[in-house]
Amino acid sequence: MRASCSIGESCSKPTADRRDAGSGTIGKRLKAHSIGFGGIGAVMIIIALACGREPRADEISAEARALTVIAPDGTPRMFVADQDSSGTRLCFAAADSTLPIGAPVTVVHSIFPQYSTVGRLGARTRSPCFPPPRASRDSMEYSVDAPGDTIGRRGVPIVILGKVARAQMRGDTVILAVEPGKLSWRFRTCASAEGVHATAWSGVPPSAPRRWHAYYYLGYDVEQDCTPSDYAPDSAMANPRATKE
Repeated sequence: MRASCSIGESCSKPTADRRDAGSGTIGKRLKAHSIGFGGIGAVMIIIALACGREPRADEISAEARALTVIAPDGTPRMFVADQDSSGTRLCFAAADSTLPIGAPVTVVHSIFPQYSTVGRLGARTRSPCFPPPRASRDSMEYSVDAPGDTIGRRGVPIVILGKVARAQMRGDTVILAVEPGKLSWRFRTCASAEGVHATAWSGVPPSAPRRWHAYYYLGYDVEQDCTPSDYAPDSAMANPRATKE
């Protein structure tokens, strides 16, 4: 029997078994990371993250420091994420298996009042978060360390990968200057049937141009509150003029 709840509530299917969210030794993690990426620099970053400290500048590659939010093909490097049951890290799947460890990350929690934090990209390993993603228990995902004050945040986190100015607050809304000289981006999530539509907008949603969209499958019914602009394939081009901030 399905559970029904609103998107802002903590609602999930009961699980028959749970494993320790911190399971897996650092040694095993290092082995997996070094196989996937190689190089002393990558291993040093992993050790730093495992020890709970920010990697030093000399431990982060030039490629990671230079990574931009907008990829060469014009698409944003943005992802919906899962939060590990320990509350200490986020995980997300990406088609690109070569994203550089240590790249800067901004995380936006879009349930109001919104909240943002920053971190560094971790390694790509098999199911680094628990519970594992619904799509596949064997999927490969990147991890992002989450500070303690993100524990208990509601909704689906949005991960923005790449160098960008620190997010600002406009009232209870996070705004992020993804494109210098242009309107700051704003973020929104809404519920539709058994999932969540996560979006970014160049201006005030939902009347501004939509710049990014992702769907997160929940697997249970939620109260629907999306508008057509949240999920229409062409909504990013529907309005050529963004609403002023």
